[in-house]
Amino acid sequence: MPDNPKVSVVLCTYNGEKHHLREQLDSILRQTYPLHEIIVQDDHSTDGTLAILHEYAARCPYIKVQTNQGAQGVNPNFFSAMRSASGDLIAISDQDDLWEATKIAEQVAAIGDKLLCACRSEPFVEGGVAVQFDRRLPNFNLIRALYASTAGHCMLIRRELLDKLPGDCVLYHRTCYDVILALTAAAYDSMVLIDRILVHQRRYAGATTFSDYDKRRVRSSSNALHIVLEGLRRYREVKPYMREHFSVRLDFLRRLSADTPIYADGLRVLEAESTKGLCALLRLTRLYVKYRHVVFYTYEKDPSALVRALLHPFMQVYNYSYLADKRK
Repeated sequence: MPDNPKVSVVLCTYNGEKHHLREQLDSILRQTYPLHEIIVQDDHSTDGTLAILHEYAARCPYIKVQTNQGAQGVNPNFFSAMRSASGDLIAISDQDDLWEATKIAEQVAAIGDKLLCACRSEPFVEGGVAVQFDRRLPNFNLIRALYASTAGHCMLIRRELLDKLPGDCVLYHRTCYDVILALTAAAYDSMVLIDRILVHQRRYAGATTFSDYDKRRVRSSSNALHIVLEGLRRYREVKPYMREHFSVRLDFLRRLSADTPIYADGLRVLEAESTKGLCALLRLTRLYVKYRHVVFYTYEKDPSALVRALLHPFMQVYNYSYLADKRK
């Protein structure tokens, strides 16, 4: 890696004319770190998105506008755009967020020899008003990434990370590109997190990743009791869908050539999640106990961490109940 690595920004668009595309482009152009290129790949927009992109490209020669002949979807669009980048490092951008001016500079300084550097992002609604946001320092490792990934708009990756991705498998059709990137980097134990808010994530009902807020996830003893009881009540109903869900992730991870201790335990977690029976549940619980300080959103001291680890198999049923609900 050179002292001043070339950074490509990859921005994928689809009908972004009314969703603050100009503001995001302006925030990218204000970066204090000199950018090698900005690749904007449009997924067959039917509004005025392309007119906006060509207007910016006419003013800024390192903006390269690419268009798909037909709609490809989120994953094919982002992966093909990233593979067309020529920089040493690739920063991923959504079409409707806002970047701090030092985002790229801070991430370039922090990535070191890691495959992926993530910053933190704070959600807001129109007018810049912040919405529900947990400011605690999150855990950042493979065991955590098996259940909750890092958002793509927070990522700066080495180009080599793309070369480590396995060939086409089911996971590419089941989850988003950022989950795939994070799982791969985490399997190699090659991620670093900057505990700084460098992205402001705009939230609105039309956003691809928008979901309603679940008040039951606010931490409290009554909510915890509700989640455990719901997990126990729906255990037999939801677990078959969970086993299928995690078996797809297990297949993906097995295709990697990582050789790290956490990768080996990540496989064991997924094997237990994908297997039926009491023995698999006990193996999973033992692994939750082993990783009790890193599997949850933030670090917790014992005995709280130990209790949560023992109850976690049932709490996870609540988290994944949507898998059964959407089949009804």
